Amino acid sequence: MSDEVFSFAAESAQQGSENGNGWKILSVEDDATYQASLLHNLRGITVDDSPVNVLTASSAAMAASVLSEHPDIALVLVDVVMEEDDAGLTLVRSIRDVLGNSAMRVILLTGQPGMAPRKEVMEQYDINEYWNKSDLTREKLHSVVRSNLRTWQYMDNLNHARKGLQVIIDASRNLYSKQDLAGFAEAVLSSIGKVIDAEGGGIVCSSSSFGADQFEVIAGSGRFSKLNGKTLTSDHLAKYHATLQQAKASKEHQFEAEYTVLYFETAHIDGYQYLVVVDGQVKPSEHQIYMLQVFSENIRTGFANVALINRVSMVAYFDEYLGVFNRNGLLREIGSMSLPERQRSVLMLVSIRRYPDMMIAFGESYCRNLLMRFMEGLNDVIPDYTCFAVVSSGVFGIVLDKTLVPEPGVMEMAAERTLSIADIEHHLLLSFCRADLSMMAELPAQEILQLAEASLVYANEKNISYTEYKDDYRIQIRDRTLLLQKVQQALLNRSLTIMLQPKVDMLSNEVVGFESLVRIFDEHGVMIPPLDFIPLAEASGLITLIDQQVLGMSLEAIQTLSSHGYALPVSFNASAKDLFNRNYSKAIFSVVTNKLVVPELLDIEITESEMIADFEKFDVLLKQFIALGMGVSIDDFGTGY
Repeated sequence: MSDEVFSFAAESAQQGSENGNGWKILSVEDDATYQASLLHNLRGITVDDSPVNVLTASSAAMAASVLSEHPDIALVLVDVVMEEDDAGLTLVRSIRDVLGNSAMRVILLTGQPGMAPRKEVMEQYDINEYWNKSDLTREKLHSVVRSNLRTWQYMDNLNHARKGLQVIIDASRNLYSKQDLAGFAEAVLSSIGKVIDAEGGGIVCSSSSFGADQFEVIAGSGRFSKLNGKTLTSDHLAKYHATLQQAKASKEHQFEAEYTVLYFETAHIDGYQYLVVVDGQVKPSEHQIYMLQVFSENIRTGFANVALINRVSMVAYFDEYLGVFNRNGLLREIGSMSLPERQRSVLMLVSIRRYPDMMIAFGESYCRNLLMRFMEGLNDVIPDYTCFAVVSSGVFGIVLDKTLVPEPGVMEMAAERTLSIADIEHHLLLSFCRADLSMMAELPAQEILQLAEASLVYANEKNISYTEYKDDYRIQIRDRTLLLQKVQQALLNRSLTIMLQPKVDMLSNEVVGFESLVRIFDEHGVMIPPLDFIPLAEASGLITLIDQQVLGMSLEAIQTLSSHGYALPVSFNASAKDLFNRNYSKAIFSVVTNKLVVPELLDIEITESEMIADFEKFDVLLKQFIALGMGVSIDDFGTGY
């Protein structure tokens, strides 16, 4: 049976004779005889001068339909065993979890107590009462119905207050800090003040981790408003000491004649306990105390929500090992900064060069200790900051006021550091990148960080210890992106062209061959310089696709030249990735084997540095090409030497 009965069911429910204004009750019972008995016993009942209207359903599926049509049902009487053995329990779970209705009162009824033992059911399901059908006499039924309907009314009236607390929680910017907990606690005090007349008195909220003896005041109102930060052993709270200890020991609310102590805990989430002292000038009535008991459930949920959000925030926005912001935390901090804050702030990125190699050599645990020591030393260089974060492996991000940024010379001097871990000295080389947020004030946080990282990568590649993000860098990146799109489009449209550059014998001045040079023209017919798009294609991985198309066009050029009587070899560039691509080399062998091109007219050019880097693999493949009669040339030979 599905856990969510609200995903099906279309039967129409029977309704009681009353269907006007008043209280609404739903009886879910598949025993027609017992259902009729319930209707008879509830006929004519009123609560606070309002009639009770009874709706009926004979299955959990039918109940789903009724509940969807009547969201103002206050009380549901649910039989445990109906179309399935656990149909009633499934309905209860659906009311709470699927509909999200925590205010609706739920009374479980059973004629077979052994099918759903009371203790286990009360522990596992959010139900309000559990009765054996045989024990529920007419008088008891009326008492139970009236009590639960009044409780529902109280909870419904307090629903707005609960929503107000939720808004406070959701609207808080930094829910992981103690300040946010204090803000929530202040909202609790304000809301309790509306439930109970505490004028002239006061309310105080305190917290403590399990095992700690002292509770610290995190919020106070009325005569307790100046106790923030003090402990509950303060002389100001002497009259409550015994009751506070009793609440802590019993883990239950304590209702005294003149004051109340409420107990809450989030032990299963973060191990905290909370004690709230409510002491008004006027003794609260029984009605007010009962409302306070009901409202305490909202407070308990609120504390749990704060604890859960704190926990989620820690996982989402903090590095669990180093205890500082992670990348998401840094992005959130930058994203939440106002325009004036960005105008006066700087993002500093610091990277440890070759840190991934250190991870491989020494292991994660060892390098974690190394980073902790490194962070301590970094605080000496940049002591005053707004935000400190781990951006990626071996890279840190720091947000600080531009007036507090060290001079470039200071950072260049700090770019070499020696740390000792477990009697091993590590000589670290650092790269610093400064990115003034004023230059990127209107950009989203993600783009700001990416631009700063791109500048840092440039510094690492050039072995520069200090660099600064330039205002035109974003324009350069945009232009490269647009150019890359043009290259991709040319590949997609197969609009690449080649130019055959003659190879001339310097003695005879005769043309002895050609080299295929790839060219791309934009939509206006203007040629894009190869020095612009070739490095970009290599960096993006598109060079392999370009080489494949150039190979095809070179073969066509050889065939065209041959048809006009020019049997001259044509050379074409091939990268290491090309040659180790089975489809690429297979295409070359296929052309020669099928005699589509004379092998002596094919000349492969390979960059010297690539061939030397993996000579053994190249040697085997190139010997196969040479054995076929093809030519092999080295491109850029000796460049840079």
